[in-house]
Amino acid sequence: MKLKNLAASLAMSTALAIALPPAAAFAHHGVSGQFDLDQKVEVTGTVTRVRFVNPHSYVYFDAVSDTGEVENHRCELRSGSLLKRQGWSPDMFPIGSTVTFNGSPDRRDPLTCYAETVTFEDGRMLTRYGSVTEDGTFVEPEDSEEQAAEEGVPAPAATPDPDMPDLSGNWSEPVADGPPLAYAGPAPDYVLTDAAVEAADDWEPDDNPRFHCQPTNIILDYRFDQMINKIEQSAEEVKITYGFMDVVRTIHIDGSFPDTIEPSVTGYSVGTWNDGKLTVQTKGFKPGFLEAIGGRSTRSVPHSDQMEITEVFYIDDAGELVQEYTITDPVYLAEPHSHLNRSVKTEDAFIPYECDDLTEKN
Repeated sequence: MKLKNLAASLAMSTALAIALPPAAAFAHHGVSGQFDLDQKVEVTGTVTRVRFVNPHSYVYFDAVSDTGEVENHRCELRSGSLLKRQGWSPDMFPIGSTVTFNGSPDRRDPLTCYAETVTFEDGRMLTRYGSVTEDGTFVEPEDSEEQAAEEGVPAPAATPDPDMPDLSGNWSEPVADGPPLAYAGPAPDYVLTDAAVEAADDWEPDDNPRFHCQPTNIILDYRFDQMINKIEQSAEEVKITYGFMDVVRTIHIDGSFPDTIEPSVTGYSVGTWNDGKLTVQTKGFKPGFLEAIGGRSTRSVPHSDQMEITEVFYIDDAGELVQEYTITDPVYLAEPHSHLNRSVKTEDAFIPYECDDLTEKN
């Protein structure tokens, strides 16, 4: 990875206010980059292997080619964590059973496809974004985004201390009936310095940390792919374990920054409670990306080791956990960048991400 280019670009800090829109929030390297969604394929075969892993799951199967040869194909599904939350199971694909996939071909590998629907041996069909009930009934998604946004939203339990509400529990954006669009709406444009603009072409998709099972940053990863985040809270600290890339953050309550901070992706966070809201200041980041090229993202937005992030966490009147944030970086951002994320409390179990990217594996 070419992160050394980030450090080399730090000297270029003249502010030229150029706004770039944030990349699609649901960008994956396996969508438009790997697959040709304008083309359609249908493949039938016999299941040989099933891998429900993150960031993408695959079903492997033998199919007979036009020349009569048996070839081992594979089709890509959503992340293992999301499939399990939607009731899918590897047991749905018994070894030796017949399946038919409809979807789009891989641009480079003729034996790989992007699955849009799967038809099972009993004739039942399930779409990529469908779900399975406990009794095995297939449920297809509704077209209504409003219904997707209202999936199981249990309100958090009442807290005896309104000045320090209990944030603990499992929180996630509702699982959408389609690509995971931002529940709180799209973020505004970044306003970049000329250093950021000039550095934008220094990276390639292979430099994207996500493609190497590495975290990107504490804001992007907080809501990426609608994973469940687990929050543990005490009087001294708030610990957030991200469902994406297994990021772990510790927010030190009423603490102060140490004299020396070891630079990291997560930085060092201190928090203060005030009127029921937790304000968090984080610094000590190592150079990295706010966004990285790959998938539907066509550019990279770097950040420097001078980046600082302010977050405000609170539970709103609807019982949703709100994360307001502001990012500043004198090297790469000509203006502070502010937005928010929302999540709902869920009874779904937290699932470690345990990234195992099978994109380049067979």
